[in-house]
Amino acid sequence: MNPKEIPIKDLLPHRDRMLLIEQILEVNESLTVSSAVVADHWPLVCAGSASPIVMVELAAQTAGINNSINRLQTRGKEDGTMGWIAGVKSAVFHMDSLPVGTTLITRTQNSFSFGDFREVTGTITLDKTVAAEITLQLVSA
Repeated sequence: MNPKEIPIKDLLPHRDRMLLIEQILEVNESLTVSSAVVADHWPLVCAGSASPIVMVELAAQTAGINNSINRLQTRGKEDGTMGWIAGVKSAVFHMDSLPVGTTLITRTQNSFSFGDFREVTGTITLDKTVAAEITLQLVSA
């Protein structure tokens, strides 16, 4: 099974305008890199730009992809898909807004894992410029 070929909708519970991730670029047991293009239909978009807060959700969805792939590989498809409850440990935003049409690359790394708990560090870049640095704490729902 090539994890990058699994449809994102099979890995995340998000649908419609809440599914932000468009492509999985890289994935291994503790790291995932994804891409997304800021769109008019995204939450927190106003007057052609998204609030930087949406990058928290990009980090959470990218981390969720990694955790779902790991669950599929260790427990199998019959285990089903489950969501993760995410808490924001820290978030530093380096941009005030994200223009619609901009491609964002999100990289998350599981920095700590114990059972169904993860601490994940995420970096979101826009044209090789760091747009946000986010640390999440996740627990399996």
